Amino acid sequence: MEQKEMILQRIKEVFEKPVKCDTFYTEDEKVSIEIVSCANSPFQGVTSYSTLGVYQCENLLTIDGKELNVEFVGICDSRNIWFDGLLSTCAFAMKKGKVRAHPYEVYSDIIPVYQPNIDMKPILLIPPFSLNHDLGVIETDNRIVTWLMLNPISENEFIYMQKHGVEKLIDAFVQYDIDIYDLYRKSIF
Repeated sequence: MEQKEMILQRIKEVFEKPVKCDTFYTEDEKVSIEIVSCANSPFQGVTSYSTLGVYQCENLLTIDGKELNVEFVGICDSRNIWFDGLLSTCAFAMKKGKVRAHPYEVYSDIIPVYQPNIDMKPILLIPPFSLNHDLGVIETDNRIVTWLMLNPISENEFIYMQKHGVEKLIDAFVQYDIDIYDLYRKSIF
């Protein structure tokens, strides 16, 4: 089975419902990325998304002599109409070599392209959670593919994370019981 097919199969298994695939293009139409979406997954009222093709980007990480590559995943309130575009913009940044994808990396200038007037501006890349099943890893002869979840945060939350660490920020999210699927939520700081 081809690697792209294996990744799509894993996404379908984890999302547990029929998925929809859309292709997004850069403005010059030279670069494309597929975005897989699934409404009401992992539960009613939210939509799960995953990129399909970011794994082909050089990520400058290796494990046991194999390239470590990623796909992006995200979950948001189903009423949101721009999250797939946000995911594609992150993917294009990877494909063009402008960013790398490592756990707890922060992308700063992507959300304002879509929504300049909301509190959530940086994107924190974290290991996926809140899906019904783990996406895990897919390993081939020369590559390991895993997923990182886009978690929008506010500028003040980002500053807090820089001062106190990502674990303390996550603890604060739990303490304040934030709705992680609400991209329009207010900052906790």
